[in-house]
Amino acid sequence: MSMKLTDAVSYGDDDNPSLTLVIMAAGLGSRFGGDKQLAELGPKGETMLQLSIASAIKAGFSAAVIVTRSELIPSLEARLADLPGGFALQFCVQQMTDLPESCRETVQGDKLAELTNARRKPWGTAHALWSARKLVAGPMAVINADDYYGDQAFALLTQGFQQRPDKWQMVAYPLKETLSDHGGVNRGICVTQDNLLISVEEWLNIAWQGDNLVGSHLGRQGQLSPEAMASMTCWGFTPDIFDLLGEALADFVAQPGLAPNSECYLPAVVQAALSAEANAKQVFVSQTLDTWLGVTYPQDIDWVKQKLMELLGD
Repeated sequence: MSMKLTDAVSYGDDDNPSLTLVIMAAGLGSRFGGDKQLAELGPKGETMLQLSIASAIKAGFSAAVIVTRSELIPSLEARLADLPGGFALQFCVQQMTDLPESCRETVQGDKLAELTNARRKPWGTAHALWSARKLVAGPMAVINADDYYGDQAFALLTQGFQQRPDKWQMVAYPLKETLSDHGGVNRGICVTQDNLLISVEEWLNIAWQGDNLVGSHLGRQGQLSPEAMASMTCWGFTPDIFDLLGEALADFVAQPGLAPNSECYLPAVVQAALSAEANAKQVFVSQTLDTWLGVTYPQDIDWVKQKLMELLGD
C-alpha cells in the first residue's frame, strides 16, 4: 500500500541526481511505551521525522518515502501538510505478507502463512527498506524516524552522491556524541580503511567509567576512543540494494526454527555485501561532527527536548 501526497518531483540531472529520503517509521516503540514517530520533541513541537525532512530539503533532497503502519498515516499526513510544493512525499505500509516471490519457492505456502501469522513484530529493518522498493528508482538515504541526525549528515550524503553516484555510503558519528546520560548504550563501531567501511562491530553497554569509555565486544570488556566512529542508521544506497534485500529476506525466512520475534537487519545485509566473494560492494564513510539524538525510554524525553532546544531554539 502506498499513498502519495503530491506529484511534484525534482528529477535532478547527471551532476545533481534526484535524491530520496527513506524513513523507517513502522516500529512499535515497545520500550518507549508509544509511537516515537509522533513524539513532539523539537523546539516548536516537531517530531524527529519532521526535523529530518527539513534537513534533507536543505541538502537538496526532492522526495521522501515513509515506511510506516497504516494507522499512523493520518497523523503523519497532518504533521507534514505544509511541505514545499516541489517536494514529493509518499507513504508505504510495511506489511507482513510483502515478501519476495522466491520465499514461496523455498518455503511451502502453508508454512509461509504460518510464519507470517505468528509474527509479533515486522520482519526487521531490511524488510522495512525492501517495502519501499517500488517507490524509489534512484539514490536514496535511509534513516530511522525517531532519531535526530543534524543538517550536516544530509549535506554529506548529497555530496557523496554527487561525487560517487553509483556507490553506497554511510555517515558516522563520533561515539562521544551518541551516548546517554541515563546509562550504557549499544552501538555499532565502524572499522574503516581509507574511508571505506570494512565492518561494523557491535559493542554493548558503552558508558563512561571515570575518565575511560568502556564497553563489551564479543563478551569481553574493552576501552573505546570517544572519537571512534559509530553507525547510527544513516545510510546512502543505490537501487541495487533492493535485489540484495530480496535475497537476504528469502534466506532469512527459509531458516529452520525461525523465532516469531526474530528480525532481518539492514546492517547484516550490508556486511554480507561487503564480504561477498563476487561483486563486493564498497561503502564510503563520512563523519559528521553533529550531535546525534534519540529516544528509547520515556525518561529520555526531557533530556532530548533540552538538547534540541539548545541546538535549534531561537
